[in-house]
Amino acid sequence: MQLSVMSSFKQAMKLLSPTYCVSAAGLLKKGTSLMLGLSILAACHVSAADVPTMDGFPRAELLEQTEVKNAEYRLIISGLKRKRAATSGEVERLITGDINRQFWQISTNHDVEQVMEYFLKQWQDEKILYRCKGLDCGSSNFWANDIFNNAKLYGRDKNQAYVVAMVSGSPNKLYVLYTVQRSKQKLYFNLDQVTTTDELTNDNVERENIEALLRKESGWLEGLVTIDGRIDEEKSEILLSTLRNLDNTIKRRLYLVVHCYEANNMADNFACSTRLAQQLRAATYDDFELPVFGHGALTLPPGNNLEPQLRFMLWPRRH
Repeated sequence: MQLSVMSSFKQAMKLLSPTYCVSAAGLLKKGTSLMLGLSILAACHVSAADVPTMDGFPRAELLEQTEVKNAEYRLIISGLKRKRAATSGEVERLITGDINRQFWQISTNHDVEQVMEYFLKQWQDEKILYRCKGLDCGSSNFWANDIFNNAKLYGRDKNQAYVVAMVSGSPNKLYVLYTVQRSKQKLYFNLDQVTTTDELTNDNVERENIEALLRKESGWLEGLVTIDGRIDEEKSEILLSTLRNLDNTIKRRLYLVVHCYEANNMADNFACSTRLAQQLRAATYDDFELPVFGHGALTLPPGNNLEPQLRFMLWPRRH
């Protein structure tokens, strides 16, 4: 479903921008609009104080920081689709929460991949709801203007990355990171921290996300949970049931590859992935046996997580 960016969030972000804070201070010095100026300065003070509790990227320059309370937030947790000249996420949620937004510029001695890996390392114990990079993220214009409301984030589609990490709790906390290479001299990233009591994931959302991924030619599937070298079928049930219930036309083109990375030698990683592949083949059987292979650590993991990972490929359609 296409969800419009809510004007209340845009207006609040504009009011709390550093430029507006300076103008409010000017009003106070002149002795005019005292109550308005005090209100704006108080809001600016709050936004400057509540910095996300994480290590910032080395030598990055903070260009702008804003904060709004109890605002609506459009959360994209899947690849993009385009319908009737409008772009949206295959899976997206409109949630309400407190939003801290930071806009940074980085030295061009770095690249998009380094920024993404730096933060993924900090979030390695958190649940990654979605991530993409390069052309898989779709249009940079969509992210810059429709999602983050910042034209400076419009850059090269092939040099961009996006990730959503969730810290479960009461309330839940989200980190939403978008980074892009705008030009040879300009590399930016936007980091949103969203605190919300809204339910962020449920079975239907996770299933829709898996189905959306399988509409691509290849990629990594989330939802494979292992324990003591075997698949935890209870915790992996959404992934397993989604694979079981796929249409047979997709099943005939689908190939799954399990990768293990935990061992220090390739033989043990191969043994691990082969064992998990056999179990996955049996767990997804429903009058059709999916081809599942174990390839050890022959392919690099999608991030820093060295837990077993599941990759998929779809054989091209016959025309």
